Formats: sequence, C-alpha cells, structure tokens
Amino acid sequence: MKRTDWQSAFGEVDEDFHLRLRSTLNGLEEKDMKKRKNLTVTLLAAALIVALLAGAGIAASQLGVFRMLDNADPIVPLEGAQELVGTNLGSVENELVKLTVEEAVFDGQGALVQLRIAPKDAERYVLFDSMLQDAPEELFETERVPVELARGEQEFEMDGRLIRIVNGEDVQLLVDGVEAAIPASAEEALAQNLPIYMADGRVYYADMEEYRVLGSRDGREILDYWPLIRVEGESEDAESLGLENFFDTMDAEGQADGSVIVWASGYAEEPLDLDALTISCGAKVYQDEKTIELDALMLKLPRREEERRVRIDPVGDGTGERFKILSGSIALTKVRAYMQLDYSYKQAETGEEMGIDFRIYDADGERITTGSGGCTPDADGSTFHMVREMQSFAEVPETIWLEAKVIGEDRTLGRVECRLIEE
Repeated sequence: MKRTDWQSAFGEVDEDFHLRLRSTLNGLEEKDMKKRKNLTVTLLAAALIVALLAGAGIAASQLGVFRMLDNADPIVPLEGAQELVGTNLGSVENELVKLTVEEAVFDGQGALVQLRIAPKDAERYVLFDSMLQDAPEELFETERVPVELARGEQEFEMDGRLIRIVNGEDVQLLVDGVEAAIPASAEEALAQNLPIYMADGRVYYADMEEYRVLGSRDGREILDYWPLIRVEGESEDAESLGLENFFDTMDAEGQADGSVIVWASGYAEEPLDLDALTISCGAKVYQDEKTIELDALMLKLPRREEERRVRIDPVGDGTGERFKILSGSIALTKVRAYMQLDYSYKQAETGEEMGIDFRIYDADGERITTGSGGCTPDADGSTFHMVREMQSFAEVPETIWLEAKVIGEDRTLGRVECRLIEE
C-alpha cells in the first residue's frame, strides 16, 4: 500500500499534478503531454445528495473509509463515529470505467472518502497508477529506471561541500564554486561522491531510481487513472474557504477484478462553519494517447455532530530548550482530533535545518497518536503555527505533555506540561 501526502510533500497541487510531476521525473518537460481529448461520457447518477443515510448499525471496523487513519500507530475513531458515515452514495460511468463513492464522512473540520473505480471490461483492463499504488512483482512486470534531473537550479550541502547544479540549456555542476566534470555513469558519480551523471545527453540523479510498470502479468491492458476529489463552493467557493486542495492525502489498492479502491483524506486549518461539505468525485483515465475524464458526481456531506474544543494552556512559562509553547487548542470529533499550536523556536547555530516537530504524551507518559500536519512560520521565522491531526478523546484529560523533537534526528529539546481546558 502506498500513501501519498501531496500537501506536505509538494505543497499545493492541482488536478493535473501527477501528470506534470511524472513529466518532470521522466524528462518530458519539452514534450507534449497526453492529448486532452474528452470523449462523451454517460452520466449514470447526477446527484446532489442533500442528506446522506448514515451507516447505522455498522461497526467502525467494517468501514473502509477509516483506513486513512490506520498508520503504523493508528488514530482510532471513537464509539459512534460509524454512525456519521454515509454509504453507497452514487456512481458515474463512461465507456471504460465506473466510479462509485462507497463511503464518506465530514466531521466539521475534516473529511474522509472511499471510492472504487472499476473497468467496464474486467477481462481486458486493469486499473493502475504508480503514484498511488505499489506494483507487486507477482502481478506486474516492472523495470528500474533512473530518475532524470528536474529543470532549474539547485544548491545544497553534501559532505561539507557546497553543490550547485544548473540544469537549463546547458548543464553545470559546481563544487564549492568550481565547475566540475559531470560523470558518465551512476557508478562513477557515486565513487566521486557527486549527485548526478550524464548519459545519452540526459542528466540523472546518481542515487535515485523509480520503477516503470511494463504490463500486467495476466495479460490485461493497464488503464492509468487519477482521482479528482474536490471541495465545491456554494455561497462561498472553495478558494475563499481556503479549501482548493482540501483532499491532500490519497491512497489506493488494486483489486483482483481489475478495479481499484481509492481513499482520500483532508482537513481545514480551522473548524468549518458549514452545515454540510459539498464535494465532487470524478476521475481521469489515460488510454494510449487519450485523456478521458468522467463527469463528476456531486455529493453533500452533512455535518452530524458539533465538535468539542479545548484550550492548550502551558503550565508555567511553557519553555524548553530554545522553544516556547505560546498557545494552542484541540478540536475533538468522534472521527479524529485537530490540534493547533503556536510556538517560538530558535534554530541551533549548526544543524536542525528542518526545525522541530512535537510529540504528545498523556500524564502517564504514554504517547498519544498523531497523524499528518503542517507548520507555517511567521515573517521573521521565529514563531510558528502548526496544525495536526491526532487521536481524539472520549474524556478530555486534565493535562498533556508536548515534547519538541528535532526533525531527522534522534534528539529532543525537552517537554512542556500543558493543561487542557474545555471551552
């Protein structure tokens, strides 16, 4: 299973992100993309669902939509979360595939969606996308290929040397300001401790490879696809709500019948003042040189509970080693919780290039599960605003501990005790 978190890995992305990224990785910047020839599609269900029927009586463990919370340390939905989930929400199809929205839930700040994309001719086609899925050797024929250097300029430190790479009309490799010859093979580059090499007029990363799927071992033709799951506007549009790229984490898994199940997750920085979240679910399918886009299925996901909110109040001055907890809050729902944290931090003179993250512990020292998140610095880079998903509480503890950890290192900067005060 492969999980892709677009927001934290690449920032804001648009619907054709994976096409552009794949073009960059394969060195196709100057070539034409797949031709965008939209074919006529048949809309099986053009539905705006005003109210969803919740999955009453279904255990949370039976619902696949919560799989997006099932990491190595899972975020476990609270009792009653399953009653918030809508099931069997509609489908659309064209001559190649059928898309069905199987489950979805909106908890007031975040949403989870599970959909299935199935080929109409399961004996001929199998759906596969290399950015969302793994390619098991027993099911797919693959090969390893080098990753081509992206266009532009890069500058970084490597073993105490300043490396600068310019990849434009001409390619330059500079080491501590002195131009260096570009090796002719990956082996030669690695032996010289250099990051790139040139072969057949193309420049590649020396220590990076990607796999290319050549075909399905059962002889079926591969249909590449990309899910299009978006927040749609009503009185306010998605842009004004800051939700243009709301569903920024996706995962997918192929099925024996050639279909694929897709999971998507997203959440806003603040609880949303909405009675329902309107989303559209569609997909693009790529066949030969054609791009075929399904008409989107429109859904309205009702907000079925009011979130609880607690304030994070540091005990004492909230200070650790070079950091200080300023303020924070946690919005609690039955699906998951969402923490906001403002803190100041002074980077060490050397190291700590990626800054710090926070682990959360209860009063007994047991770690509380956290998930995806993001952090935004202020203008001068001394204070930060973090938003992160985490395990929700049925009963709010009196205190928690926030531990600052240096990202990329097995080193911490201390813990700060904080009271949780219900608002």
